[in-house]
This record gives sequence, structure tokens and C-alpha cells, in this order.
Amino acid sequence: MKLTVMQHADAEGLGVIQDWADKHSIETVTYRPDQGDPIAQLNPADIDGLIVLGGPMSVNDDLAWLAAERILIRSLNKLNRPVLGICLGAQQITKAFGANVYPMEKPEEGIGTVRTSDGTLLNVFHWHGEAMSRLPGSQLLYENDQALQGFKYHDRIVGLQFHLEVTPTLITAMGAAAGKPQGPVNEAILAPGHEVLNALLEQLFG
Repeated sequence: MKLTVMQHADAEGLGVIQDWADKHSIETVTYRPDQGDPIAQLNPADIDGLIVLGGPMSVNDDLAWLAAERILIRSLNKLNRPVLGICLGAQQITKAFGANVYPMEKPEEGIGTVRTSDGTLLNVFHWHGEAMSRLPGSQLLYENDQALQGFKYHDRIVGLQFHLEVTPTLITAMGAAAGKPQGPVNEAILAPGHEVLNALLEQLFG
């Protein structure tokens, strides 16, 4: 297994996903389409699995590389290859299959909670100003009072609006890059989310 990664900001890397990949001897290959990496030339048949990370841009921006990512996502769906989208990545999945992504009245930023369909609460790190419409045919995984927060689509595609991959160091870096300093975050708050993420990675890419 080799994971192809789309990264869109210096401060929004794989975080603990890289730890999981290293533990399982899974290679990760990272592309920066926002910096000109020619992802339109990638052959979907050569991709074992795809992770699309967050970023400060909007999926509604008229950028050729955003459209190329969505084409890649649709192609991998046809090949039944696993895809995980985080924040911008989840919104890319949503838009790729025809649902809307729209501005929120108030951004969600910082530590907050989401709930599963059975009402279980999970502490997560939010960092988004847009929200996703429900993708027809998708399974709801997470939501809160503000927005849809996570879904599964066609068994092997998962989108999470929030960031389970972050560490306290990454949160500090993301805040600094956006000019919105974040206070210290206790690792213990993030640990349950890391466990949830590891289980999801096993399910999709293990």
C-alpha cells in the first residue's frame, strides 16, 4: 500500500496519520497542487489510496488544480479505491459528487465537539468557514448543531470536516499561519480523536 497525499498548506500536513503510516510500513507520497505539482498527470489506476488534506482556499474557487483533484476523486471512486478527505478534502469530495459547499455565518475554529449518529460526543479541532450539504447516498457519521461534520460515501470514501490528525504543535502552526493564534491544547484532549482516526485508517487503508 502506498498512500497519495494532497497537501494544500505548509502547516496542514499529515500529523499523526504519518505516525500510523510509519507504524504499518506504508509509504506516503505528498503532492502540493497549490504549488504547481501536475496532479492532472497522475494515473488513478496507479493510486492505492488517496488522502486529501485541508487548506485555506475554497472548493468554490476557480482553480484548475481543485478541479483536477475532484476528477481524481471521481476516478478513484469508479476504481473502488479508498479516499479520505479532511476539511477542504471533505468539501472536495462533496463538490466532486455534486453537492454544495457554502459559507457559514460564523466559522468554527478551535476545540469543539461533534456527535455520532448514536449521540456519542468526540472532542475535535475545527478550522473551517464553509460547510457541506448532505451528499445524496452518503451515510452520516458526525454532526453538530452548526453543520454536517462527517460522512461515508460508497463504502470506501470518507469525509471529515474537522481535524483528527492534528497535534498541539500543528494547531499552533495552523493558528500562526492564519494570523489567529491558538492557545495551548492539552494532548489528552486530542487522544480519543487520534484513536478514532487510527481505526478509520485501518478500515480504509489497512
